[in-house]
Amino acid sequence: MNGKITVLSCGIEPKNMAHGRAQLFAEADFLVGGRRQLESYTDFSGEKIVLAADTAQTVEKMCDLAAKGRRIIVLASGDALFHGIGGTFIWMAERFDNRFDLHIEPAPTAFQALFSRLKITWNRARFFSLHQGGEIPQREILSAPLAVVYGGSRINAAQAAAILVENFPESGKRRAILAENLGCQDEQIHSASLTRIAELACGPISILLLLETEDTQMMPDLALGLENRFYDHEKGLITSPEIRCVALSKLSLPPAGVLWDIGAGSGSVGLEAAALRPQLEVYALEKNPERIRQIENNRRRLGVANYKVVNQPALDGFVKFPPPDRIFIGGGGEQLAKILKLSFRALNAGGILVVSAVTLESLAEIAGFCPESKREVVQIAVARESDLAGKYSFMKNENQVTISVFAKGEANNE
Repeated sequence: MNGKITVLSCGIEPKNMAHGRAQLFAEADFLVGGRRQLESYTDFSGEKIVLAADTAQTVEKMCDLAAKGRRIIVLASGDALFHGIGGTFIWMAERFDNRFDLHIEPAPTAFQALFSRLKITWNRARFFSLHQGGEIPQREILSAPLAVVYGGSRINAAQAAAILVENFPESGKRRAILAENLGCQDEQIHSASLTRIAELACGPISILLLLETEDTQMMPDLALGLENRFYDHEKGLITSPEIRCVALSKLSLPPAGVLWDIGAGSGSVGLEAAALRPQLEVYALEKNPERIRQIENNRRRLGVANYKVVNQPALDGFVKFPPPDRIFIGGGGEQLAKILKLSFRALNAGGILVVSAVTLESLAEIAGFCPESKREVVQIAVARESDLAGKYSFMKNENQVTISVFAKGEANNE
């Protein structure tokens, strides 16, 4: 008899998953699930295994047993393939070269039950889970027309609402739903403003739903060329909004991949790239500790989760990052020549490197760099209205910025 793992999605409604599956349960050697789920199967004759904190190890153990011919049933809450254990079994089965049969049965899950209770469609919904830890993608959540946020033991749905309101106060008026313990006897569903939801108490089994709104003031503006006053920065050490827009356009940001921001300064270029492309991983290098603090403040204010900054000189920090698809260099100083060479070497084939420069020394270094890969060089002059003697206005020129663009071909490894 071939080994087999059957993952039964249990949905949210209490029910006997064994109904109509007598043969399946009779042949099973192991029954795996949460403690409360397993308590319902008093007649199971095989061995019961509780899924606890060591989920990955348990899954690996079950796959090993199945590869040796054993038969296993796994009880999964909700739908096993929606933020559930089904994905872990698929991944682990591939590691075992699929030496056993894996079958996954679907079921309605919590968000489907919630939309059904509310009698609204979820065609335009975006889904976010706080189960895995890490930063909350606040801007991405608030930019979604209809956002479903799964809370967890680390941050529940009400706490997520509080974080959103704290960093984006204008979102507080948006209508929201807090659902807790769906399908259980103590099920609770609250409808209120996001500010009111943030004041409620709830447990980890919770969902925050941000409803659609026609008031765009409750949603974040496009993070492109934000005014300098939005960012914490050292006076004069920030890429101006206009230069930022041009640099980001020249980077031709992909939907996903890796961007390096070298000599991040205030972080404005990399942070706006992260906000524009939430699936893009942005890694920044900045050697000045004070600027690191400013960058972290700016990251929280912008509400992005896909941005990481390292406090190290560029030449020491490259090894900490995955190979990039895009690179922006906004600083480098005396090390610029080495930084250009090493960063371009690290760039994935087909990648783009964009360098901004103001000083003649930097321009001289860039001018002779990798001419066969140079795509274009543009010079940008920005002038702003300024006050003169309290009576007049004039256009005050800022420093001219030169932007150089390099593209790495398949055969270009240097």
